[in-house]
Amino acid sequence: MKRTITRTALATIVLLLSLAFYGLGQTPSSPYYDVYICGDRSVKLRTPEENTLSNGDKVHWFDENDNAIGMKVYNGTPGSTDLEIPATLAVGLHQYRTRLENTGGCLGDPSNLYTIYKLPTKQLTLTSNRIAYCAEESNTIKDAIITATTTPISPTAGFEYAYTWSVTKDGTPYLPLSEIGSSDNSKTNVNNFTMSIKDKGTYVFSASVKYVKTADNGSIFVAADNDGCSVSQTATQTVIVTPKPTKPTIELVP
Repeated sequence: MKRTITRTALATIVLLLSLAFYGLGQTPSSPYYDVYICGDRSVKLRTPEENTLSNGDKVHWFDENDNAIGMKVYNGTPGSTDLEIPATLAVGLHQYRTRLENTGGCLGDPSNLYTIYKLPTKQLTLTSNRIAYCAEESNTIKDAIITATTTPISPTAGFEYAYTWSVTKDGTPYLPLSEIGSSDNSKTNVNNFTMSIKDKGTYVFSASVKYVKTADNGSIFVAADNDGCSVSQTATQTVIVTPKPTKPTIELVP
């Protein structure tokens, strides 16, 4: 099954999915769909048998219920029978089928179903168990833990969440991040960053999350931003580290 990805003149990536008449859709060996998309991405479907057509032949497109959703007449131009799937496609599973009709009115057998799944839009929030701590309490049970929480709670089957953290200290980006603390590298809807730095200052945490395919998911994945439809937190999280007061001395007051 031939699959190619091309860019439009407006730099909008459009996926040209070649639909063969046999072996399409989910197979017994794969629990996943043919294509996953996220964000505002339009894609196009094409049958590779288009190159066998003559001018005036027709390509009929149907949904999973065999409702007609488009009829294209071949005019000799590659892609003239493509079916465009709009960027406004609803979240969830969509299935497509196609049939060829020659100029003599003969209608061929329908293809197997081709499956496209639209992933839901994500939202990321940051919270912290502490908004301030004393520097001397670092590396103790009183460390600040910043939690990134993504909705939907459970990624779609075949996908995980991947997080990226960034921090500023007193308004300046702080690198390397490992000097401040570390993430638990969770790929679920909850990812924790444990802060264990002793340097005083105001630390502002930001994060982003994106979709990534699981290792066993060999489907095509088309993201609107080419980066898993990455989203940032709705609001940053601030933690202030302050030193404890100096040890006092005592003297007699005259």
